[in-house]
Amino acid sequence: MHRKNSWLVRKSRSLVIVAACVVTIGVVHQAFVLDRPVNKSPPSSFNESTVVSPFATVPLGAQLDEVISATRPGLSPEIESLSGSGNYQLAKNALLERALQSVASADNNSLALNLSELGELALLQGDLGMAEVYLAEALELYEELGDELQLAGVHLQMGRLHLYGRQRARKASDSYDQLLISRWKISQGRFYESEADLHRVVETNLDLNRYGAAASAYETLFRGYRGEHNSEQAQKSGIEAIKLHAASGNLHDANRLHDLLLQNGLSQQESEQLGQQLQQHYSEYQSSVKAIGAARDYAQLYNQLSSRGDVLQAWRFRQQAEQSLANASKRAQYRRQPDVLVELYRSNSSMDHALVSLEKANAVYSRYGLSEGIKRSRQLREQIY
Repeated sequence: MHRKNSWLVRKSRSLVIVAACVVTIGVVHQAFVLDRPVNKSPPSSFNESTVVSPFATVPLGAQLDEVISATRPGLSPEIESLSGSGNYQLAKNALLERALQSVASADNNSLALNLSELGELALLQGDLGMAEVYLAEALELYEELGDELQLAGVHLQMGRLHLYGRQRARKASDSYDQLLISRWKISQGRFYESEADLHRVVETNLDLNRYGAAASAYETLFRGYRGEHNSEQAQKSGIEAIKLHAASGNLHDANRLHDLLLQNGLSQQESEQLGQQLQQHYSEYQSSVKAIGAARDYAQLYNQLSSRGDVLQAWRFRQQAEQSLANASKRAQYRRQPDVLVELYRSNSSMDHALVSLEKANAVYSRYGLSEGIKRSRQLREQIY
């Protein structure tokens, strides 16, 4: 009787802790993401009578996606065609070759355009770091050229970039909240209420290149199915988690989960097959790490030669860096992602940067009386929250 009471006490305490964690995450989420009031009023320089937002009735998250899509800059025909069909690498190779030719002919106007398109292409692929690098270089060139209108266009791109970063941080945060809530439901014996949510958590994190978080969600599904004695689904979820761990270089967790599957009914033959897959994924990861290392070396050579004024040779090394990265898997490239709270904290700065960029763009468009540019900058400005 005493042991039973002790068990009940421990069980009660654990449930209280889980509930407290869920509440705490919710509070922190609000503190970071909703740290400032939503400002739907346009800046004083906008004319409300001439510009009306078509997104006013769309939910906030979907609204931002629509605005980012609606304010996309036009790309050159070949690049638009390639990126539209998903051939991002071919599009990037074409732009890098154009940039190299622009450098060779000392055509900074063409180089700035290629850089802005490379930035947009990186944004479409979700590579925010490289998008910011390319756009910053395009800004610098247009400033040197004194081309205000092109400069305003890149400022719009910068605004979209920072808003996109905010959106990704919110999605990662919401996904993490849902993972905690789902785990709490499982602790209450309500796994099937959270099953669909957990699969959405996996999909969201895969889309955000947060492979560790996706693996964690698969492990939660594994434990949930196991608790419901659904061996087939438990095994499938466990195997997916193992693949993600191995492909991201996390061999320790991959082996740990492999052993756990063995303890839960995985046959010896299935175990050997899984072990081979695990090693294959890890070998691919190691090859990708080598390719990433080579890309970093080329990038350093680019920086050194650029600083010495040998721009043409520098761009050849930049081209090689990008080609090397093309041989690396996304799971290796994004194997280390910041914690969700870090993402949210950084996204607050992104909103400040977005505001500065969009105000600069609007000032130019207003001065030239370009209503389309004013409309786009306002649409993006309204999404700052």
